[in-house]
Amino acid sequence: MEELAQPVDFWDNVRDRLKVTPAPASVAEQGAALAAGLGVDAAALGGLPVPHRRLERWKHTPVTAILRGAWRQQPAAEPVVPVQPVPGLDAYRVVFINGHFSAAHSDLPVAEGVRCMPMSLAPAQPWRASVHREDWFAALHAAAAQDGVFLEVDAGVVLERPLLIHHIVQGVEVASFPRHIIRLAENAQVRIIGWNSASAESTGLQVSRWDVEVARNARCEWDQIEALEGAVHCIHFPNIVQAEDSHFRIHSVSPQTHWSRHDLRIRLEGEHTETILHGCSLPQGKEFIDHHTTVDHRLPHGRSEEDYRSVLYDQATGVFNGKVFVRPDAQKTDAYQKSANILASEHATLHAKPELEIYADDVKCSHGCTVGQLDEEALFYAQSRGISARDAHALLVEAFIAEVVEGIGSEEVRAEVQHAFAVRRGWLSGQE
Repeated sequence: MEELAQPVDFWDNVRDRLKVTPAPASVAEQGAALAAGLGVDAAALGGLPVPHRRLERWKHTPVTAILRGAWRQQPAAEPVVPVQPVPGLDAYRVVFINGHFSAAHSDLPVAEGVRCMPMSLAPAQPWRASVHREDWFAALHAAAAQDGVFLEVDAGVVLERPLLIHHIVQGVEVASFPRHIIRLAENAQVRIIGWNSASAESTGLQVSRWDVEVARNARCEWDQIEALEGAVHCIHFPNIVQAEDSHFRIHSVSPQTHWSRHDLRIRLEGEHTETILHGCSLPQGKEFIDHHTTVDHRLPHGRSEEDYRSVLYDQATGVFNGKVFVRPDAQKTDAYQKSANILASEHATLHAKPELEIYADDVKCSHGCTVGQLDEEALFYAQSRGISARDAHALLVEAFIAEVVEGIGSEEVRAEVQHAFAVRRGWLSGQE
């Protein structure tokens, strides 16, 4: 294999090797109309192509409904969903309604060595321009960004309670563009719970960006939960940078979502880093869930683990596209990638593309993808022991996603997620 040079900006090299196909005229016009409706000048989008099916990264991700929407940023309103979505959870809370910070419903941490405030009150922060810059929706977000969380944790400080960042979409054709920055200094620790809610009558587009910097020997644990009723389209752009000996974990779990895309990118910029990416979902109806992950191993002795699982019902569609880069200097890298999926309906669809791109010769890397159906013998065995067909199905599905759900860092969040899955699938006692 021809050795990949070490460019100043790795993404320049990657982008140069990708064929960027201009959007068809009709798609370009729709994108221009969407941007104009949001007050975004076309020049701010840098000439990037509007996503369409002939772009490899958007090949299986339908965006027509988004481009045709008349989304507009709207003022906050009194929430009709609980601002504390997890009963009994002892956590700090930051609430945003339609992208606007709600001080009345928030409980910010106040502690020595911790600075937490809405982005609207934070010092000016530069963008990491090299990340996600090839994406049209990321550029749209950069031009229309709203409020978000600014969190800095000093060296050696441990935030004793989780920080719940709750986004609520409420209204019709709402456009929301939250922007977050989280910085952990050396030996700092924080637990983040990202929660997305929407009322049943709501429709909208939410594009969020997260910049998370994890310094040497720091630890960041993040549970991202989507529990949105209504018809809200969500696009997430988490950008994670890890230093030496740091630990980062994210569990992306979707009890309910109409349409979502998680475009997660992690740069391992130090030795002996550890990264864990897990996710699970049970989409039904015509719901769509897309997980795009990019893990960039830059230095030796890094470890990354990906495990994404889904059970798809009715006419739901799932996408998993995970890519691991191992640079020439990243010897002794241990990278594991897995996508496991069950099609519970003959009309459900799954597109999976696990990828490894390795330019080092002393590594331990593997990837795999499985797509199948529930084990008929296991179902028969359970029913032969007096378990109903519904309960047998529930037991097998719960066991299939258990490893991901059980990895959620908070017992209260874990219980609420399990309850939400059970409600949606009708697994609760007495529910049909």
